[in-house]
Amino acid sequence: MKGKKGAIQVVAVILALTLFTVCLVSLAQRECNSNRDCPGNAYCNTKHECVEYPENIVVKESNWLPASLIIAVGLIGSAYVFKKGKLPFIKKKER
Repeated sequence: MKGKKGAIQVVAVILALTLFTVCLVSLAQRECNSNRDCPGNAYCNTKHECVEYPENIVVKESNWLPASLIIAVGLIGSAYVFKKGKLPFIKKKER
């Protein structure tokens, strides 16, 4: 019984050392860990490689004014309906 217990411990130690070695090798093979490790015109991507910044950076500006006006009118209208209980532009027919 003691022989099996010792063998399991030896296998566990060898497995732990192997995993530790694999982790150290993967860390050592990285080109960069942060943007500071790359030259001034490059950045460190998620694969830990230095990649140059693109030449043409396109910045698209959006105009949110029409969308915000539609939302504001809807909120004001729903607040009015909630408070008064009726729609201002619909008249009830009298019987």
